Amino acid sequence: MRKVLFWLLALLGFGVTGCGMVEYGTPHVHFNLKARVVDETGKPIEGIEARMKTNYNGAPDGIPFENRTGVSNYLGEIDAVSSDMWPNSDHEIMFIDPDGEANGGKFEMRIIDISEKIVQTDEGDGNWDSGSYKVEIGDVVMKLEAETADNENGEEE
Repeated sequence: MRKVLFWLLALLGFGVTGCGMVEYGTPHVHFNLKARVVDETGKPIEGIEARMKTNYNGAPDGIPFENRTGVSNYLGEIDAVSSDMWPNSDHEIMFIDPDGEANGGKFEMRIIDISEKIVQTDEGDGNWDSGSYKVEIGDVVMKLEAETADNENGEEE
């Protein structure tokens, strides 16, 4: 009778398995970004969006992944935490002005490579959680977009 029960349970997919942990998802890290966004005169800019651009080395052709990491407050400060970053990647932060003239003018996009500035603060659990990291950029100076004017030949100056 025990043999019949054993084979019946085996056919239904029940069995003895190892005690290892099964995890679903992708490897990730916890990431903290600190920066202060200012204009060329040193005045804080509110509403500038910081986006993490990650080129994941394990993906085909280094597929870029972009997500909103944080937005500057009225003091121009960004103190954001994200867990959408992959380990073993090249990293850039894009600073974008999504609201146009609302924050003192339309500012140009600024891209900063942070690969050399990232500091590991925790090693993680050795499984999917690859630890915690932080980067403190300091002041990020944003420039106003140059206005283009048409000359008499119809070309931009």
